[in-house]
Amino acid sequence: MSVPKTPKPVLLFTAVLFSEGVSTSDFMPLLYKELGATVFESVMMHFVWSDYYEKEMGPKLRRVFMVYKKPFDRDKLPDVKRRTDELELLFLKEGKRTVNIDPGLICMENIELATNKAFSHRVYLRDGVYVEVTLFYKHNTYQPIEYWTYPEYRSTQVLDFFNTARGLMSF
Repeated sequence: MSVPKTPKPVLLFTAVLFSEGVSTSDFMPLLYKELGATVFESVMMHFVWSDYYEKEMGPKLRRVFMVYKKPFDRDKLPDVKRRTDELELLFLKEGKRTVNIDPGLICMENIELATNKAFSHRVYLRDGVYVEVTLFYKHNTYQPIEYWTYPEYRSTQVLDFFNTARGLMSF
């Protein structure tokens, strides 16, 4: 018989996609205030993996990943997703987003993303928030999941970022 255990803390991250005309100095201070200090941030990347967001957010999108320093309780992910949704509203322009903030978890065993959209491979948490496993850890690296992992999360640049971030988990 298995006995329920409280899972070990993980690291919270945000994947921020933003439009031309928006600067990291516009949203980063808000994220620091809401989520705390970061322990690791990616370089700014041009979002070249899809044109999915261009209709709403325009061309020349950029992406930055931010990993927060404080150990994170997995149960709080829906709260963070709700709050990041609220922060996105601060950056609406003519009713369209110019900043998209996706929170997720860096776990020893996987990378998880929060979303408001139901789909066959997503599990409902609460308050309209679902979670999906985007990458799993095997053979000393995070691995994409066939059919589900977004193209950018399959890229060497993003996989290297998460592998480095995983190494920061010392709790």
